[in-house]
Amino acid sequence: MTTFAQHCADHEEDGECKKPIETLFLDQVCKAPHLADGYPWAVDCCAKQDPERVQCFHEHRNIEKEPHKRPDVDAACTEHKDNHEHSFHSYLVEISQRHPDMPPTAVMGLASQYDGIITGCCAHESKEEKETCYDTKCVEVQKNTYYIESKQKQACRILEQFDERVLGAIKLSKTGQHYSTANFEVAHQLTLEAVHVIKDCCKGHKFECMMEKMEYMDHICENQEKLSPSLKVCCEKPVLERKRCMHALPKDHAPEAQSRDLKHFIEHEHVCKNFVETKDIYLAKFLFAFSQEHQDSSVQTCLRVAKGLEALLTKCCSDVNSADCLKDAPQLLEAGIKQAQELTQQNCALYKKLGDHDYQSVMIGRYTAKMPEVSDATLLKITGKMTKTAAKCCALPENQIQACAEEKIDILLGEMCERQSTTFINDQVRHCCVDAYVDRRPCFTKLGADPTYKAPEFDANAFQVGPDICEGTDEEKSNKRHILLIHAMKANPGMSDENKKELIGEFTKARVKCCAQEDHQHCFDEERPHILEILKKCLAH
Repeated sequence: MTTFAQHCADHEEDGECKKPIETLFLDQVCKAPHLADGYPWAVDCCAKQDPERVQCFHEHRNIEKEPHKRPDVDAACTEHKDNHEHSFHSYLVEISQRHPDMPPTAVMGLASQYDGIITGCCAHESKEEKETCYDTKCVEVQKNTYYIESKQKQACRILEQFDERVLGAIKLSKTGQHYSTANFEVAHQLTLEAVHVIKDCCKGHKFECMMEKMEYMDHICENQEKLSPSLKVCCEKPVLERKRCMHALPKDHAPEAQSRDLKHFIEHEHVCKNFVETKDIYLAKFLFAFSQEHQDSSVQTCLRVAKGLEALLTKCCSDVNSADCLKDAPQLLEAGIKQAQELTQQNCALYKKLGDHDYQSVMIGRYTAKMPEVSDATLLKITGKMTKTAAKCCALPENQIQACAEEKIDILLGEMCERQSTTFINDQVRHCCVDAYVDRRPCFTKLGADPTYKAPEFDANAFQVGPDICEGTDEEKSNKRHILLIHAMKANPGMSDENKKELIGEFTKARVKCCAQEDHQHCFDEERPHILEILKKCLAH
């Protein structure tokens, strides 16, 4: 492919070279010998014409890979030193195969980071020092990799499930929060461009995605003076390093003198005229200004406030006395922020009081009731991610907690709703998934026990407790205990908090007692009748 690219650079008049770059690339791929041996599905894809061929390859992008293992560090250092180009290309292939939804520019950026880690770690003398260096530094890169990919997947889900205006609003709000003195017109134009780029990336147009992302970075830098003075340091870097640099920049905080008065969006004499005549732009300007003024709120909260204003203006501008109708608007808008903050504070207080295991137990109680049809493994995974979110976000400075938590829960709910779209869970979950994007998290928070669920008949065999619950790592033992709790909750999703507390307390006593004894099995056999008696009592209420 590189040889062909060089040929086209030297012979631009060649008819083949005038084809779209994606077509040229797939033409070369389809000519590769033995392609069908490793990828049998490629035969069908290659028989199609673009854009169907592009879509076919995109649909087959996920391949089975063995779990990542740390390479032999000495061998990696030798390869890095003796054949650096081949070594770097192997990083590109590895990252691309494991993260097929990641934009090419991100893949190249991460490969460069990894290359830097190898260079630094290989400078140590002993193998032990090299391994420690590698393990320590790679953890952060891996976290960043999954974060970038999860955000890209979420953007694609939003485009697929909702109007692209939703994604545009998210991007506009984020821009406002990061660049508190930015010009609206420039930010709005860049937002439209960003949505266009993401659409191409989500469709699998990798080359267009890569080139458009680099052009987008150029356009940000061309307008840096109208966005933020802090962008200068990033725009001086090579194009592949700019995005990471911009992401790491702290948010600009506007001087007090530049604090915005948002009242003119509600109290100006021509509010209704402006709203009716230029509704989309009017709301976009409000969202942007509100986001600049509320940098610590989550983007989802900013969008909910903007939606609340839209509903209020729609109602009041059809009222004879619109000014009187709008007089309570500031309090109503601020109430949305307060509600989100209070929920975050409650969850963090609960996490700090209970710790990982017991906090996840509470989440299992809540979400098994909301969607008891979901498999044990999925409930364990979802509530485990919720617990990790609490652990990470609740440890941050207070002004960063809410935005951190809502972003991560938003991605988690996006994953869950993607699963719901192919494997039906229940009507109330479907309702939360398909209704307004900004109301998704509040919708799930408000859900009660699924009213359509019919619990199975009590089966004592489903609550077997044996010596294996005392064995394994702390995480494995915790998971085994949580699976038993899920079984109990599925037997009675409406179990009261008091009964849950009693059941968990009695089981914990038995577990601690029996795991401390030499003959675990004999102890559990003796305790089983009492545990089943408590279980039946709790399930009956």
